[in-house]
Amino acid sequence: MFKVTKYKNAKSSKVEAVKDVEEVLRVIKNGDSALKHIEYARSFNKKEEDYDSIKTNLIPTFRFNFLFDGNASNKNIIEPTGLIYIDIDNNLFVPDSELIYASWRSLSNTGYGLLVKVDNLTLDNFKYVYNEISDKIGVTTDVNARKATQQTVLSYDSDLYFNSDSITYHYTNKEKVSSPNNFKKGKERLKTNGTFLETSTNTKVRYNNIDDYFIDSEKPYIFFPEKKELICNPYLPLKVKTGRRNSILFIYFCQIVALNPTISKNYMKSLGDSINIHIMKPKLSEKEINGVINSVFKKLKNNDLEMIYNQERRILFNPTIKLSHKEIMPLVNKELGQMKSEITKAIIYEIIEDWDFTEKGKITQKSVAILMGVSLSTIKRYWHHFKTFVKELNIDFKNKS
Repeated sequence: MFKVTKYKNAKSSKVEAVKDVEEVLRVIKNGDSALKHIEYARSFNKKEEDYDSIKTNLIPTFRFNFLFDGNASNKNIIEPTGLIYIDIDNNLFVPDSELIYASWRSLSNTGYGLLVKVDNLTLDNFKYVYNEISDKIGVTTDVNARKATQQTVLSYDSDLYFNSDSITYHYTNKEKVSSPNNFKKGKERLKTNGTFLETSTNTKVRYNNIDDYFIDSEKPYIFFPEKKELICNPYLPLKVKTGRRNSILFIYFCQIVALNPTISKNYMKSLGDSINIHIMKPKLSEKEINGVINSVFKKLKNNDLEMIYNQERRILFNPTIKLSHKEIMPLVNKELGQMKSEITKAIIYEIIEDWDFTEKGKITQKSVAILMGVSLSTIKRYWHHFKTFVKELNIDFKNKS
């Protein structure tokens, strides 16, 4: 069980308590006595003085990276917690990653906090590990939060994500070796550098099926508001040890060939050699690699290959339209923000539609906010959608009384 330190507020560096991190995550998900302060802070813009005052004085904080003796400072570090906190500011999109142990909305509701399990974290390597993990997950992080003593203000997110089986990042102080053949390491898997890789025969090899969604379409992206879409996105762990090498390579190659039924054995052999160099410990023999390839092509001949849909995506971007990260993020934030807005409106409508006038009396913004468990400012933001409907219901109730 991971332990982290708690503090009275953002002004205090004195350790108030040592908590199990899962207990802290439960508080973030379910709320506690500080929830009223969190909701009040969220009724203001994060740049307003009232927001800053509530955040600084009334809400407790935590430090997730290291345990401290008495007060939080570099010189008082006792040991690492086994976790590292990654701060994502002004971004409501978190990529899928097997590295993420937990993630939740920040106090301002404009960003996210992430926790990742990590080995061998020290004060000296902290900034490197912070940057490396950020790159692996694929997020742009707040460099101002890249501190060993970084404190995190308690937040509330009923949709907090938690994965106790997440992958641990292992820091090793070794010289990096560049990977040839257009391969790069990321998200704890070996992936091609882009959706396609050009072959010597000018045939494009697919490494996922995203392009299937954009056949004869010039849309830059597709958004799935109701349910995340499952796509086929084959991946490999960064290291595969004895006992699993042949089976993992076989499964991966089955997916690549299922995505590319006209692919050649020569290309698969080149792909296998590259994978063998970089992730197999110890390396497979040439005979073993050829055996895997022959088995896969035998399944292809027997029409026995199917794509495995292994990864959920809320939004898919057209691989033929090259968008920069700066161009992508406003689109993502817009869609996710709109989705949240629609969900909120649906919940408000259901509450009004099912209103018990005998028990609760007249419908008011305040009474709806209390029943829904949100701030009054949230209800006010959407009230114009329901104002006429509520007025009619209240008049009808009054006439019947």
